[in-house]
Amino acid sequence: MAWFRREERASNFETAFLPTTSTDLHTWSGQNVSPDAALRLSSVWACVRLLTDTISTMPVDVYRAGTLEPLPTPAVIASPAAGKPLHEWLAEALNSLLLRGNAYGLITARSGATLLPSQVEMLHPDLVSAVRTGDGRIEWRVGGTVVDKSELLHIRAHPRPGYPLGLSPVEYASQTIGLGLAVEKFGAQFFGDGCQPSGILQTGHSIDAQQAAALQARWISSRRNNRLPAVLSGDMTYTPVSIAPEESQFIESRHLSVSDVARIYGVPPEMIAGHSGGSLTYANLENRALDFLRYTISPWLVRLEYALTSLLPRNQYVKFNAGALLRTDTKTRYEAHSIGLAAGFLTIDEVRSLEDLAPLGAPAPVDLEGTGAIA
Repeated sequence: MAWFRREERASNFETAFLPTTSTDLHTWSGQNVSPDAALRLSSVWACVRLLTDTISTMPVDVYRAGTLEPLPTPAVIASPAAGKPLHEWLAEALNSLLLRGNAYGLITARSGATLLPSQVEMLHPDLVSAVRTGDGRIEWRVGGTVVDKSELLHIRAHPRPGYPLGLSPVEYASQTIGLGLAVEKFGAQFFGDGCQPSGILQTGHSIDAQQAAALQARWISSRRNNRLPAVLSGDMTYTPVSIAPEESQFIESRHLSVSDVARIYGVPPEMIAGHSGGSLTYANLENRALDFLRYTISPWLVRLEYALTSLLPRNQYVKFNAGALLRTDTKTRYEAHSIGLAAGFLTIDEVRSLEDLAPLGAPAPVDLEGTGAIA
């Protein structure tokens, strides 16, 4: 017990208030980074979109412990929030986790004898805060109002010991994201309103501002949509201005920024139009897809499965069906089916089910009165 008290005193850097990342974080690049600002960086948007779209649209099954046959989907899983399908609810949760490290759901309705949650409304993470009270307890607040922790569904992205909140990827990678935003800003300003001219017209004698403006207008007028060689008279010369090497490096910097952000989210760079650092063949692309599922997608699935399972009776659990991500080409898939049939651990009907076909002997669909409707 004495050890625990020393640890409590040692963690006083988090004593009074446990902040969210709603405020801007100033970075060495000069860019202020927040979750919303980070999402304006194309590589962050691409990673968040890829993970959110992939996971939120995956099929979800509910099982009873000790069985392998999925149960009918409960209403709280089919539509966790009022009027909101599961894929939208999951997309909101993932958006919060990927940008702020925490997702919060407010339990707004319960049902049944055990009063299990029947509706969970996702909250904007910036509305939720955790305050450490004088006696060491964590007090949870939604919009400034104290709520019981049992009324919150809290999903943490990257937990750490002794801290009730998940780590925010944007907060801890703010320097990397800020550099990416600075590179984009430089490129936009350089091509938009940069002060560097495309070339210089020079004469051997002095001219006033009016003559310079007239000379500039004549040059622009004569060269517009004209690729013919220019002919200059007298002592006039034209010198094109090239981009300095350090300024042209912003293109390479953009490539590096994409790879940096992909590394933060564990996404293969080529999946967000970045450089993989080597040649990719069909075979290792397939392995990349498997690695993406195993090392990037699976941890998020576990977090969400645990959260959804907490809404069900104790003998039931939720499992994402990742089979669609593992589908290979037709030839390889059929060869795998043949092996399963020959070994006896698959039946014809199970194989047909994997191929989205009706079981053998099932009645054929009937066209009702030639209207195109299928019975």
